[in-house]
Amino acid sequence: MPADVLFVGAGPANLTAAYTLAKRLDAAGKSSDFTIMVIEKGKSVGDHILSGAVMDPRAIAEAWGKDWRTRGCPVEADVTEEKVFTLTPADARPMPFIPPTLDNHGNVIVALSEVVTWMKTEVESLGVMVAEGQPAATPVIEGGVVTGVHLVDTSRNPDGSEGDGFALGAEIAAKVTVFGEGSRGSCTKILVDRLGLSGPNPQVYGTGVKELWEIPKGRIRKGTVWHSAGWPLPSTTYGGSWCYAQSDTRVSIGFVTALDGGDPGLDPFEIMQTWKRHPMMSALLADGTLIKGGSKTIPEGGWWSRPQSFGEGFLILGDGGSLTNIARLKGIHTAIKSGQLAGETLADALLKGDTSAKALKKYEDKLQASWLKDELWQARNWRQAFTKGFTLGSLHAGAMWVLGGSIFTDRLPIHSDASAMRHGDASANRHFKADGKTTFDKLTGVFQAGSVHDEHQPSHLKIADTSICAGKCKSEYGNPCERFCPASVYEMVDAPDGGKKMQVNFSNCVHCKTCDILDPYQIITWTVPQDSGGPKYLGL
Repeated sequence: MPADVLFVGAGPANLTAAYTLAKRLDAAGKSSDFTIMVIEKGKSVGDHILSGAVMDPRAIAEAWGKDWRTRGCPVEADVTEEKVFTLTPADARPMPFIPPTLDNHGNVIVALSEVVTWMKTEVESLGVMVAEGQPAATPVIEGGVVTGVHLVDTSRNPDGSEGDGFALGAEIAAKVTVFGEGSRGSCTKILVDRLGLSGPNPQVYGTGVKELWEIPKGRIRKGTVWHSAGWPLPSTTYGGSWCYAQSDTRVSIGFVTALDGGDPGLDPFEIMQTWKRHPMMSALLADGTLIKGGSKTIPEGGWWSRPQSFGEGFLILGDGGSLTNIARLKGIHTAIKSGQLAGETLADALLKGDTSAKALKKYEDKLQASWLKDELWQARNWRQAFTKGFTLGSLHAGAMWVLGGSIFTDRLPIHSDASAMRHGDASANRHFKADGKTTFDKLTGVFQAGSVHDEHQPSHLKIADTSICAGKCKSEYGNPCERFCPASVYEMVDAPDGGKKMQVNFSNCVHCKTCDILDPYQIITWTVPQDSGGPKYLGL
């Protein structure tokens, strides 16, 4: 199944790249000469897309045209007012000014899953093939050259044997394969590891838990944006909340918790639920209705955590390329801009008949010369500043922002999330109980995410050695996967010998990738399920 350019993942970066490429080929009268394909692991484009989301419209206007809104791109609201709070358990203290990193004047509130659905219709109108429900299992790498991907095998039994209708995953061959899988993409991870593409700093992540609520009118105005820091996070952990009013009665709310705080009992889902008990939030949500929810990780490392973005036969875009501006809490516009630059590069390469690494390096050159580099460069040491606590980190990061991104030394180091975890008992101090009205348990969260997997298939969550779970991990950390997973996937249950064993409830998985990132032994590997299952985030 050949293609000239294959895009792995139908997120904003890849769809923008496909759109830009198709438009340029069409302008050159060459659109019929090349095959462009986008494959998406979810059953529908948008199903696996989750973001806050306030979007800076600069990039979409440049890549998709100034008429992007009038052509039908869905926007929930324009930002009309905003506040930033510091929370204590009983109080919300508004900051006297909006920090420049959180200034959202001119930005828009969107549901990113709906934006990419619109993008899909636009690229298909240009002749781009978008194949949904096609999970890419591994990149095909031959002699250091990426030549395409293998799709996942289908109809395997739970034990891995071949079942009725078994078929090996097809290979899609391409001159150039573009990886835009989002945060902790499984093919991108393999590619970076095999070809040694890691940046000078390891990547660090936060896990965001999001909910969409319908609330009584009169409590918030459409277009209002709130952000907060502080409670219920300890001072050692980076993170914070958002509340975006899509209308006078519908709000997107969420909490992002960094994964490098070191606490083995870290539970991002529980932190989010606890935050909703704050007087400010409980008053907002009282008598409201939870509509949908979900969880996703966010790459926070920034510029110094970027993998090499190009090579023989491939490009890496968007979140997979560590292009999120965590200082601004923005990643949509950066993904879209990376897609535009990639699309321009790919068009030049195809039209000149040269898709070598030298030709694809022009993507990196374009990125380095763009406003995207300028924006990310100013925030290049942002997350590193917070490794010694939130209070000192805020002062350090603020000073660096004013001074262009660094003080005294550049490229501040950072540890990976897994290596930062301290020994301890993850099960200690577990007192949270959901009330079923404003706060909910994890299984309710799975239901709200709409996550469904065929249970008659191999688990897509691979544990290299489960004996570590019942032995070393239990004694050293208290099985932190039971805490940090937002979907109750990992569960220590009674074993026949009277001890404990690990049970993997893979059908609960919401595809956040926290386990793949934070497991202290790095023996958990997230792979794609063979049934294209997972969450249904469309509209969230």
